Amino acid sequence: MMSTVKTSLFVPCLFVSLLTANLAMAADDTRQELDAIAQQVHALDARYPVKGISTEQQAQSAIEESQNLQNRLQNWYNQSERHCYDIFFVNNCLREIKVERRQYLPTLQRISIEAKALQRQLRVMERDEELARKQAK
Repeated sequence: MMSTVKTSLFVPCLFVSLLTANLAMAADDTRQELDAIAQQVHALDARYPVKGISTEQQAQSAIEESQNLQNRLQNWYNQSERHCYDIFFVNNCLREIKVERRQYLPTLQRISIEAKALQRQLRVMERDEELARKQAK
């Protein structure tokens, strides 16, 4: 009888400890991913400062890199959100990951918007030149 009681208490404790260890590993993975994203966002911000995009190739590259990082940030957010539902303080966790995401999203959006604006401007200039050539004929 005594060994049955010890075994029945041991199994739930083992399950809880394994679950806790798994949650801790998931949190570490998401933290490492966010750190990697943060480094890349800072590098992208340094490479494309405000009004620093001046060519079509730079604009295209900035859009692609910004979009890739936005996708990675969204994937990190989704994974972190799922992790939040596994812990006790769900709302606090969700609030924290939203704040962390908001740190990097404006930089990525600024780069993307600036690059797209330059592309539009270059297209307009190209059309104006083409129209001027047609009128000159």
